[in-house]
This record gives sequence, structure tokens and C-alpha cells, in this order.
Amino acid sequence: MSRSSLGGVRCLAVILAAGLLVAGCGGSAQSQTTTTPRVKLVLALPDDASTTFKARVEISGTVSPADAAVKVAGEDAEVSGGEFAAQVSLEPGGNVIDVSASAPGRRPATGAVRVERDIRVKIPTLVGLELDQAKAELGKLGLKSEEEQGGSWLDRVIPGVEYVCAADPAEGQLVLPNSTVTLLTQRDC
Repeated sequence: MSRSSLGGVRCLAVILAAGLLVAGCGGSAQSQTTTTPRVKLVLALPDDASTTFKARVEISGTVSPADAAVKVAGEDAEVSGGEFAAQVSLEPGGNVIDVSASAPGRRPATGAVRVERDIRVKIPTLVGLELDQAKAELGKLGLKSEEEQGGSWLDRVIPGVEYVCAADPAEGQLVLPNSTVTLLTQRDC
């Protein structure tokens, strides 16, 4: 064998040995990570992909070990006996609320809950109310009113109390805040 062939074989042997050493590094750390138990996190309320009309929602669940630290939407949650709960403010529309749990000597656990905040307003019962009462009810809900007078021309010139005979949108319908509700009024419905 020539001297250059022998040098190439030695070089190859050194590279292979170095590769084996590098491949063996960290093997015990990886096996330790997979054998380290994970914190158990179970989200109870609200249901994922739920919808609410409220501005806040309570996120609750259980965690094991019972003394694990829990964060809900980045804030510390109170944990007692392995149960946690936290109030979270919601933005209009879709919200994703992240939950994480950690404990010494355990791998952390994470979860998320999707909650839709519906900001629409339900039209209350207006039929049969005096016009001023109906307008006040709509104002409390952040809605505007528009009157459409029915009856004869005499009803408009002779003073008297007008009542709501119909509303558009109708009772129970959902509308966005600041929407206008048309009130059909007459003296007798």
C-alpha cells in the first residue's frame, strides 16, 4: 500500500470515529426527556369553539400534579387541589385562549380554547308598549329607533298615546349594536 493510500485510510478512520462520537453525544439526554413525565392538563370549561354574548368567560379545568402552576392567557391562574379557574376578557369575534401548566421535574403541558364573542343584540318585546317606553328599551341596548306612523291622518293631529304595533327587525332577532329598529305605531293596534 502506498503512503498516500495509507494516509487516506487513516483520514477516513478518524472521520468515522469522530462521527460515531458526535452521534453518541446527547443520547442519554434525549432518552431522559422522553421518560420525564408530562404535567396532565384537562380543560373543562368552556367547550372549545363555543359562542357567548358575554364580555368575559371563565376558563377552568384540572391539572396533575395538584401543585402545578397554571397560566391562562399569560396570567397566573389560582390552583387549588388540582383544579384551576381564571376569568378572561374577550374581544368581539374569535378569541384563542392559551393555557399552560408546569411543575418541577415534569415536562410542561399546553392547551387552547377557542371562544367566539357574539356582540349582536337581541330585539326585546316592543309590541304593545307606548312609543316612549319602546324607544327607552332600545336605547338601553344601544339601538336606535325610527317611527313609522300608522292609522289615519286624524291620529297625527289629535293628541293621544301611540303604541307600538310592530317592529322591524322583529322580537328575538339579533342585530349589531347601534342598529336602527323601525317601530310601526298607532293609537290602536
